[in-house]
Amino acid sequence: MEAAARAVDDRVADPVLIGKRSRIEPLWKKYSSIPEFPYIDPDEFPCPKRDRFSDKLQNLPKYKSLSKSEALERLKDPLILGCLYLHCGLADGFVGGATRTTAETLRAVFSIVGLAHETTTLFGFFLIEKRLETGTNPFILLADCAVIPDPTPKQLANIAIGAASAFEYFTKDTARVAVLSFSTKGSADHPMVQKVQEAVALARQKAPDLTLEGEWQADTALDLASAQMKGVGGSLMAGRANVLVAPDLNSGNIAYKLVQRVGGCRSVGPILWGTALPANDLSRGCSSEDVLDMLALTSLQARKTMTLEKPTYAR
Repeated sequence: MEAAARAVDDRVADPVLIGKRSRIEPLWKKYSSIPEFPYIDPDEFPCPKRDRFSDKLQNLPKYKSLSKSEALERLKDPLILGCLYLHCGLADGFVGGATRTTAETLRAVFSIVGLAHETTTLFGFFLIEKRLETGTNPFILLADCAVIPDPTPKQLANIAIGAASAFEYFTKDTARVAVLSFSTKGSADHPMVQKVQEAVALARQKAPDLTLEGEWQADTALDLASAQMKGVGGSLMAGRANVLVAPDLNSGNIAYKLVQRVGGCRSVGPILWGTALPANDLSRGCSSEDVLDMLALTSLQARKTMTLEKPTYAR
């Protein structure tokens, strides 16, 4: 609620709040001086609109087996109702998950919002703000942190290409992608390393103009001295990567939480890349600042959808 009020004050977005009026109204009055606020109370949904939305829900493949009464009951779930508002064109973006699991949030997004036609691999990323001297781009993108537990080499290649597109869209800077491992250029031999090597080869075939290296360790990607010690200091990307692709969801999720909680970096996400319309998931450990940042990036995604701007690299 605090983030929603600040989004209005800072002209970041016009939030539509989904929940019980009895809970929303006192909090809105606490955080905002604006008396009127847009909200949807699932328990007070007007009958004509309820019927329209339940019909929409029943027309979706995932919900075709629902009876009318079951569909109406599903509308009481804020995740379902919020995604339907987006699906029906009554909102430009959706943000949920502050009190729900990622699995629940993604289930609603996948089944109602769906994927963009060009999407080959959906993934979630964090945009991480480093603490750097003035004049340098402070952002690093880390993917996948939300969706695919153990990506295949093909999926990993698609994540690398899509992550480059996402980074360039949000920062307007050229993407330099490092696909991460516990090995740098064959310093270790293991099936997990081989998977990353195969993914790098596939990504280079699909996007030959993309600046990409791998398999690299994280210090190689971010520190020039480490890259030199490990024999790849001659690469133009040595120590200069700004897009990091984790080899699996374990490492991606752990890494972002460590840099956020221990490193004190500002980390916004997980931003879902590849949905038909902007729909994003919050961590249940989010702060009001995190929610406000997510609203801002979701608004930027909505602009991308509205202008039909194409990414630099195919997904």
